[in-house]
Amino acid sequence: MTDEPLEYESPRPELEPPKGSLAIIFLIVFMDLFGFGIIIPLLPFYVHDPDANPLKVTLLFSVYSICQFIGAPILGVISDRFGRKPVLVISQLGSAFGYALLGAATAYHWHNLGMTMFLVYLSRVIDGFTGGNISTAQAYVSDVTTPENRAKGMGVLGAAFGIGFAGGPFVGGVMGQISVSLPAFIAACFSLTAATITFLKLPESRSHAPTEAEAWLHPSVFKPVLKKPVLLQLLLISFCTMAAFVMMESTIGIFLIRAFSWEQRQIGWYFAFAGLIIIFVQGGLIGRLTKALGDWPLAIIGPLLVAVGMFVVSSTALVRSVLLLLLGAASNATGRSLQQPTLSSLISKFAGRKEQGVAFGLYHGLGSLARVIGPIIAAFVYRRHISGPFLTAAGIVICTASWTALLRASAARSAEIVPVAQS
Repeated sequence: MTDEPLEYESPRPELEPPKGSLAIIFLIVFMDLFGFGIIIPLLPFYVHDPDANPLKVTLLFSVYSICQFIGAPILGVISDRFGRKPVLVISQLGSAFGYALLGAATAYHWHNLGMTMFLVYLSRVIDGFTGGNISTAQAYVSDVTTPENRAKGMGVLGAAFGIGFAGGPFVGGVMGQISVSLPAFIAACFSLTAATITFLKLPESRSHAPTEAEAWLHPSVFKPVLKKPVLLQLLLISFCTMAAFVMMESTIGIFLIRAFSWEQRQIGWYFAFAGLIIIFVQGGLIGRLTKALGDWPLAIIGPLLVAVGMFVVSSTALVRSVLLLLLGAASNATGRSLQQPTLSSLISKFAGRKEQGVAFGLYHGLGSLARVIGPIIAAFVYRRHISGPFLTAAGIVICTASWTALLRASAARSAEIVPVAQS
């Protein structure tokens, strides 16, 4: 067996996507993220006495993420062999079943609290394994676009992601005020609707040509990435910052219950506010700032703004100020929105054309692992102090900002960057 990584040429797609296909993909991803977002502000309310059991709350994040980490590449390989459409339909049906199980588990008052928690976790396992269909949607967009119009196609996914994740928590918070099980049933209806639309309207895109996902089965596929120090460090920086992000996401709900005595509706509003900031920054501001400043400065400024946001939010444990809380959320969301796209851009620039899939596969894989590890750490430091997860996360992102600044200087002295068009 040769040590050289396998190389596959992607089939040449049609000049234009099939009519209406991107609109359907937008609707599918929107419904997926809307359903996912509905549940996020309610996770603490699925746990008996969440403030005394923070690990049970954060494990709801971790269990979903580790199952998604395992399930996403499996769905990807299956979609390469049997088609995008059947995988999207089956995954959406699986998510619908997971949400329905979550609704049933929380609607019925079990005499045994252990049974309730078992069913809640089982629902997150099912949804995690089948909910990794965003990568399949990305593969669909890659199938039906050319390199020239692919960015526009991926932008459709980004818009669906942002709108769904902003609207979902708001609806979940409002509906959760009526019943914590109602949003789960609503999410199940959204996933079932997405599956129906996919089955009836979405044309298949898969080509029978060999695919990049098959190359992942070859052990040497990672070697070109691992031999590039700057690229490898960018991936590790993304891992550390994602772990810090989810430390806040997984504990902010129980923090708001403890510090502000908030209920589902207020927590939903909080997540919706942060989502709107993300839409505003990633929807228009990031492009102008990138042209004016470049990727590296924003990749450094972003985590510093996140750190400021974390410090401000943690201060509300002592000073109960909703204004401070919202300012912290705005700073955090702005920083995330500046750093994540610019890190992705830098990873793309430091990876050769034939390494793009592997580099971003590692990027998403490490992100999933971070979403497993971050919440577990957050639960333990929350026990020490309710602002512990935010202060710990602030320390991590300050370190990553410093690391990025040092890496920028190192990259400037090296000739490692390889223009994608020439690699």
